[in-house]
This record gives sequence, C-alpha cells and structure tokens, in this order.
Amino acid sequence: MSAPKDPSLRGVVGLQNMGNTCYANSTIQLIRAVPELSALIVDDTLASKLVDPSNNQAKVLLAYQDLIKTMWGAYRPAYVRPLAFLTEIRNLVKGTVYSNFGIPMQNDSHEYLVWLLDNFHEALNVNKGKKPTTPPPSPTTTNVQQTMTHLAKDGWDTFYSANQSEIVDHCFGMIRQTTECEQCHSQSHQWQTFNVFKISCEGATFEEWIANEFNPDHLDDYACDKCSTRQKAVITRHIWNLPTILFSSLKRFTPDMRKIMTPSPYDGTDINFAAYFAPESTHPSRDWHYNLRGIVDHHGSHMGGHYSAQICHPATQEWWWIDDESSSKLTSPRLKIPANYMYLFRAITK
Repeated sequence: MSAPKDPSLRGVVGLQNMGNTCYANSTIQLIRAVPELSALIVDDTLASKLVDPSNNQAKVLLAYQDLIKTMWGAYRPAYVRPLAFLTEIRNLVKGTVYSNFGIPMQNDSHEYLVWLLDNFHEALNVNKGKKPTTPPPSPTTTNVQQTMTHLAKDGWDTFYSANQSEIVDHCFGMIRQTTECEQCHSQSHQWQTFNVFKISCEGATFEEWIANEFNPDHLDDYACDKCSTRQKAVITRHIWNLPTILFSSLKRFTPDMRKIMTPSPYDGTDINFAAYFAPESTHPSRDWHYNLRGIVDHHGSHMGGHYSAQICHPATQEWWWIDDESSSKLTSPRLKIPANYMYLFRAITK
C-alpha cells in the first residue's frame, strides 16, 4: 500500500514547457491562484453556462477546465502536460492578430493574461452579440457628485449591456478619463473598463509608481465643442471602481521594447487605492484593501528571458515558486526585485 499523500501538496503542480511556453504556464498559475475563478471553472455546471458550446472560445474554456481539474487533483512533484489546452488555443487564434499564441515562441505574459480573461469572458457572456444600449438621459442636476455618479452608472451599464459574465463581475474595473479645455474649462468624460491594472515604473515608492500612472497628459490640438475651435487641453484619469480580483502589470517594457530593470519597491503589504480614485466616486472598492496572492516574474532582458510564478496556495496559504515543471516552497514571496512583473491582488471587503 502506498503512503498517504501530503494534503498540503495537493495542487502544487507544475506545467510542462511545450516549447517557449513559460509565459503561458506562469499566467495559468497566476489565474489558478484565484479561489473564485477556480471554483467557477472546476464546477461541473460550467458547460451549462456557455453561450455557445460549439465555438472555439467555449472549447478553450472547457479545455482549461480539464487542465485545472487535473492540476488540482494532482500532488507535488507531479506536473501536467497542457497540450490539449494549447491545441484549442491554436485553433482559436489561427488567422487572427493573436496567432503568435498558437506557435512555440516567446510571448508577453501580460498580453496573454488580458487575452485569456477576455476570451473566458466571451465564452460566458450572456449578452454576447448584443449592441451596447445607451441609457436614458440622466436627471439634470447641479450637484457634481450626483452628476458624476449618474454618468459613471451610465458608462458601466452601457458596457455591461453587451458584456455580462462572472469574469466581468470578478475581474473588471473602470477608469474615468476627463478631458478639460484650457480655454473655457468645459469637460468631457470617457469611461474605460479594464481587466488588468497597469502601473508605471517611475518613482521612489510603490505609491509613486501608481500615482505616476495618473499624471495629467496635455493636448495642443483639442477640438473643443464649446469653443468651436482647436484649443489646448489636459487629460486626467482616475479610478472609479475596482474589482474584487485585481490583476496588475508593471509597465516594464518601453515602446521600443527595452526592459526597465528597476527593482519594484512593492514590499507585499496590503494596499488601498483610495488616493487614486475620482473625488466623486463613492464605490465601496474605494475603502477596500488588497492582499497579494500571486506574482509573475520575468527573468532576463528585452532580448529574451524566462517567466516563472509565485503563488499563495488558496487552501494552505503557503507561498510556492513554480517554474514550468518544478516547484519549491517559499518562506515569503520574492519581492523588490527587477523580475517582478505582474501581481495578483484579492480584495479584503470586510
């Protein structure tokens, strides 16, 4: 009779590198560290929630379900070969701008994360194919906070009318972008949803890194409707609401694809983002604190490199470093290093 398996090692499972797929393996490990998403994916009723089980997005999600069930059912030092999942991805991206995800070449884990979340969402999107509906005009009011609250609700409702899924419910937030004419000071607002929160790599503290992402931008040739002429304008961005599951990516790669090697100043303490919210926002997420649950690291330079993951096991709360097939226990996550690239935060809502 074989010895009983250590329950603390259940699910501590690596993924075989199928040829430059470390970016995919590390991203899968990051998503897998989210208990809400794992519960959603492994549930046997998942197939009944698919909008169209025959389309390739649904097939990718079902292949991901098989992969995750296998990983959570295995024990370290086992590892899993993700061939079926990667095959379905190759079928989905063939002939698209994302065809690089279907061939054995190195890709960016941040782009892969955004793409996976979007496609998981589309497989479950009950409003898939519907045109966004424009809400009726908001009530006229001179109260700035009430006006902004109405506009924000309209912005979210417009998005949600064509995008409703449990992925959106868990992982999507919204940014308010304001453009103000420097001549007449009239303002226009745009509401932008996101599933990965980007952070700059500039400043001495992590708070400065986040704040610098919201620095104003300036336009020299803005078509102001009120002035009816071209004017200078300033663009400001603020958070309006955050999701309970917050994926975040450091902007380590410049437009000319150089890598910023500055060590991240983030030390792993819980984070509150209230300082970066729009002053008028009263969304509950303004008061939430976020706890670190996972990290994707990029080792090397812009000329090449390797990805690995650090995850906090949802059941044991132990930290593990997982590098493709191998894994090792950590006493604490490896932070404040140039390799830190993406973070997974989970909201403490009470």
